[in-house]
Amino acid sequence: GFDSENMTVLDSGGKNLVLTIDSTIQFIAEKALEEAVNKFSAKSGMVIVMVPNTGAVLALAHYPFFNPNALNEFRQELWRNRILTDPFEPGSTMKIFSAAAAIESGTSSPNSIYYCENGAYRIGKQVVHDTHKYGWLSLQQIIKYSSNIGTVKFSAITGPEFLYKTLRNFGFGSKTGIDCSGETSGSLTPYVQWTKIDAGTISFGQGISVSALQLTTATSAIANKGILMKP
Repeated sequence: GFDSENMTVLDSGGKNLVLTIDSTIQFIAEKALEEAVNKFSAKSGMVIVMVPNTGAVLALAHYPFFNPNALNEFRQELWRNRILTDPFEPGSTMKIFSAAAAIESGTSSPNSIYYCENGAYRIGKQVVHDTHKYGWLSLQQIIKYSSNIGTVKFSAITGPEFLYKTLRNFGFGSKTGIDCSGETSGSLTPYVQWTKIDAGTISFGQGISVSALQLTTATSAIANKGILMKP
């Protein structure tokens, strides 16, 4: 702008905003996501691409797509960054972190073996199931074959306190602190409130909620030799 009385040029420029998003990777992520959602007749999908050793987010995609410059053309429930705002049960992805707790605690090694009860294991009134029947599996195999029962067994030896503290150290139950509004902290109940079945189901990702961003950030910490970065 120009102020004619004082003959000075006014600073009308805004602040610079530099994103970590890479437009090429973002485009590829959106296309791959759209194809996957359509192929499997899903209702929606999310993709994050992150650099583990810096936390830089190179792509952040949702489907169905919406254009924030034309919000009135899209349903209101699409008007949010669900990767940050929406908590969900992570399921078997949580086994990675339960295994990390088991190894970190010193109670298990990758080769420790556990009996997986041929697919059904009773805890009190509840029965934990596996999709396939397994006998003896090592910790590595429990993760490879995604055995709920094996995960419950090794996590019982880890103990609820150490499992809880490890999950907190990976960032679950608290916001990542990314520079965006509306972030959820997910939910991770303190271990003193866990029943025996809670301790089991949380170890394989039920009874805990996370955001897609938390999950990606925590997984990146494993790729980054245990150092958790702020996304």
